[in-house]
Amino acid sequence: MNNEIEIKLLATPQCASVLLARLNQYSVLQTEVKTLTSVYFDTADHQLMRWGMGLRIRSGDGDNVQTIKTDGLAVGGLHQRPEYNCVINANRPQLALFDQVEWPAGADLSHIDTQLSPLFTTTFDRQTWLVDLANDTLIEVAFDQGALTASAEQEAICEIELELVKGDVSQLFELASDIASIEGLRLANISKAQRGYMLAMAHRDKVKPLTAVKISDAENSAECLTRIFRSALAHWQYHEQMYVDQRSFAALEQVSLSVQMLFQACKMFNELALVECSWLKELRWLRQQLSWLNQASSLSKLTAERGAFIKKLPQQRSLLKSLQKQQLALPQPDDVITLIHSGRYCSLMLKITRWLYQAKWQHHKPLQTHNMQQLAQGMLQTSWDYLQQSALAQQQVDADIYIKQATKLRRNLLVGMCVGELFDQELRQEFRLPWVDILSGIEELSLFKPLREMLPQLDSEQQQPIEKWVRRKEQSLLNALEFSRQQALQQAVYW
Repeated sequence: MNNEIEIKLLATPQCASVLLARLNQYSVLQTEVKTLTSVYFDTADHQLMRWGMGLRIRSGDGDNVQTIKTDGLAVGGLHQRPEYNCVINANRPQLALFDQVEWPAGADLSHIDTQLSPLFTTTFDRQTWLVDLANDTLIEVAFDQGALTASAEQEAICEIELELVKGDVSQLFELASDIASIEGLRLANISKAQRGYMLAMAHRDKVKPLTAVKISDAENSAECLTRIFRSALAHWQYHEQMYVDQRSFAALEQVSLSVQMLFQACKMFNELALVECSWLKELRWLRQQLSWLNQASSLSKLTAERGAFIKKLPQQRSLLKSLQKQQLALPQPDDVITLIHSGRYCSLMLKITRWLYQAKWQHHKPLQTHNMQQLAQGMLQTSWDYLQQSALAQQQVDADIYIKQATKLRRNLLVGMCVGELFDQELRQEFRLPWVDILSGIEELSLFKPLREMLPQLDSEQQQPIEKWVRRKEQSLLNALEFSRQQALQQAVYW
């Protein structure tokens, strides 16, 4: 059995020459080029996948090697999975040859053998470099280019894998950090096998709402912290991949929300001197890079279906053109893809991955001695006090105040996402519901901001009916928001 520790990066073909130049700066013991073909197998009901296993037969090294990978851990771009290999003189797997694998209780291997059939195939050219680093460390760097095929469907393979052959894992991160600065890369938290299953099953990812992190059954405060950060990172990468595949604006909004959640969690634990996030400044940079999304969301709704929302306004066509012009001035999908594949973005993701892997806070005595529920109570109370001192608690709140306070309210709700699961679910939901309604109402109010900003540019004849329409719409929302706000401020806390 091998316990693989590797970092995966998705690449573009143009990265090959830059990667070669970068590796030439190191001591390379050997290099090799070969073509590999892997056929992945499973039953019709995907039994192996449901067990968290991936089974393949790979040819290209002179032998046919059957491999099974069992359920492991993927954090950021770091993958750790137990791997079992054996040479086989056939083109069908024989599960009984995996004598070290711990199969689920009651597994009938001979029956499963008869049910196995090819599911998908990967064929790619692999160039490898064996890099000799400090602390007696060897790392194999592989650049794979080819295709993944399932039935008539095909998907390109272009990725870099850095596998620790032996030695110091910190050297793996050092080399990965150097390579991650190459433009056109991004960390991958899914494997070729996972991509193959998705292609074979015609699976199309859907947007997932951010939910409270499950920490109530964690063994200690350090594990709670680990789950909070890993949960936010997984949510981020899931929707990042979805955006790359589908250009889904809703997925990008979830990426932004994940970044904000990570930022909020970092600040909370950092202010208590329980962790130190050296990458917080870079995360702030990324949060700023995505700050245009709220404006884009408003403009998208206003211009949808040829401006159906504003169809009753005078000069609707000219208004629509002005709004569309504002849309075009914002970052476009290609700009987002460039950001996601930038060296700075990739390096940030790798820093977070390394920080989670090293998990230095697990040895931090204050965190070990603190009760997580007491910590959570303090965090929630601090956040609640901050909100009560904000403009949202004033006697009168107008549209501008609501819009300006949206970020503060969202951060408050994210604190509950991080640590709220430790408390009674029903009480938590009852407390959060009016605040969630308020945030939703603020997002609706934001729809009218682009129109109000356009008013000074219009002549008085146009201005008056639009201003009247906007004011009427806003007032209706403000009435509903005021009801929710009064209800929210009177709620008893759940912690």
